[in-house]
Amino acid sequence: MQETQTVQQITGLLLGTAVGDAIGLAREGLAPKRASRLFGNQIQHSLIVTPWGRAGLCSDDTEHATMVAQSLLSGYQNADDFSRQLASRLRRWFLTLPAGLGMATLKACSKLCLGISPAKSGIRSAGNGAAMRAPVIGWFFADNPVTMREIVRAATIITHTDPRAEEGAWVIAMAARQAREQQPQAPIDNFFADIMPSLNGQQLVSQLQLAQQKLQQQAELSDYLLALQLEKKGITGYINNTVPAVIYAWLRYYGSYEQTISALIHAGGDTDTTAAIAGALAGIQLGEAGIPAQWLAGVKEWPMSIDYLRKLSSALATSKHHPEQSITLRQPCYLPILGRNLLFFCIIILHGFRRLLPPY
Repeated sequence: MQETQTVQQITGLLLGTAVGDAIGLAREGLAPKRASRLFGNQIQHSLIVTPWGRAGLCSDDTEHATMVAQSLLSGYQNADDFSRQLASRLRRWFLTLPAGLGMATLKACSKLCLGISPAKSGIRSAGNGAAMRAPVIGWFFADNPVTMREIVRAATIITHTDPRAEEGAWVIAMAARQAREQQPQAPIDNFFADIMPSLNGQQLVSQLQLAQQKLQQQAELSDYLLALQLEKKGITGYINNTVPAVIYAWLRYYGSYEQTISALIHAGGDTDTTAAIAGALAGIQLGEAGIPAQWLAGVKEWPMSIDYLRKLSSALATSKHHPEQSITLRQPCYLPILGRNLLFFCIIILHGFRRLLPPY
């Protein structure tokens, strides 16, 4: 694969994550009908709405994908070394007071800050935190599935020790691998043939089998969620709800970033995470050019800006093609991130009050 294509893919991955995260954040946790009444059916940035325009901000979904990319860029010898790199970044991230992190991640990061090893810091949880770190791993190690599985495990158990969390994260990593390999012919058959023989969790297997059947019937995502009884409250943060729904949307609307993200946000529930993960998968395939320009322009982040994500993508692509080179990228300083997070917290509180108001 040429280096130019590699840059396009990883840029699409990180920007696709950021845009999906920012677009979905305003509706996070809302049932589909409630979200539609509050924000309408048009998918657009709704977190910050002013007379001068709309804007969105990124949450922990983008931040975790970024930390994985930074850890890989810093160099690693094995899964244990990668785990130490990621643990260091998780500690620093946690001390910048991020808003909205899941309970398992909160507890695990607290343990890391107390000096507990990343091999023992995880919490027994089947949340979807590990899945949002998986696309970068799947893309980076697409040519080495054994190492990919080891790194997925290391990135999972640092916060989530439930086997379902690891298996779900591996499925997402394998999806990123297929997206990187650019297999447009029969993507549904190729994907399920690759993953199904290696799965152990019966619930995940049954939901993915149903997904394959519905996809072959060309059913919409809403029809699939109806079969899973998720149509009223939306897609939950449980890994075995998140992963099948994301995979379904990615394959059903294969080749369209906008349709993929719109379908998941209309589905309700954990919209920032589902849109972030699916945005990463679609972004690998389509690159930055496949992301709606208005959505991308509406992400108003700092200091972890869109421009920074482009630079990180370029550096990681160079590292991938030239592993013998030492690639460095200046990281945003602690105090600016802390200040940004305090402002972000205030915006989220105000947005939360807005969601309590009519229309009901």
